[in-house]
Amino acid sequence: MVLVLWDVDQTLLDLGAVDREVWYSLCADLVGVPPRPATVVPGRTIRQILRDILREYGAAPETADRLLPVALEREAEALARRDLRTAGRLLPGVPEVVAALDRDPTVVQSVLTGNQLATTRLKLAAFDLVPPLDLRYGAFGSDREHRPDLVPVARERTAAAYGPGAAMPTVLVGDSVLDVDAAHRNDARVVAVATGFTPAAELRAAGADVVLDDLGDLPRSLAAILGEVAA
Repeated sequence: MVLVLWDVDQTLLDLGAVDREVWYSLCADLVGVPPRPATVVPGRTIRQILRDILREYGAAPETADRLLPVALEREAEALARRDLRTAGRLLPGVPEVVAALDRDPTVVQSVLTGNQLATTRLKLAAFDLVPPLDLRYGAFGSDREHRPDLVPVARERTAAAYGPGAAMPTVLVGDSVLDVDAAHRNDARVVAVATGFTPAAELRAAGADVVLDDLGDLPRSLAAILGEVAA
């Protein structure tokens, strides 16, 4: 058995500017300033992202911490009001790769994402990805603040379902250097896709086991995820 953990944004799907519009608007409202673009580091969890934006908009550290639970609640509410399917798209090859892995009885597929569980479900459901992705085994930004700490969460949830003797090799699929780092810190393989904001060369330099331009080549993508090709 193999545990495949997908990142969501810019790996499975692209929602354009929706996330940033929501983040800037709600954080500006909480701080009492006009919304404006802020720094967002690819791969950071939602707690880190919202705290960073609140701070960048002028909130003191203790104020940002106090506002964070409200910001998280408002983010989920705001995304629930958006037509995500119209605003976004699945990235090349994603439906075919996910479907092919779903047919493989030796593969368990879930997610490892900086999103909250609630927003993860909204995004994936908009594109008919739950199922086949089983969120019971996933790990989310609502579980832990730092991405490397999410890998043990997903492994523990999988072991609870399949039994402690069913230790599975873990493969992360993501688009950021922080996805690569999370895999390295947890002895997991990582397949990086250059479909986000990080160039392929940077993902390769970070030490991804395999770097793909996208998932459009079904045989190569499956071979990469299942460990049958090198970088």
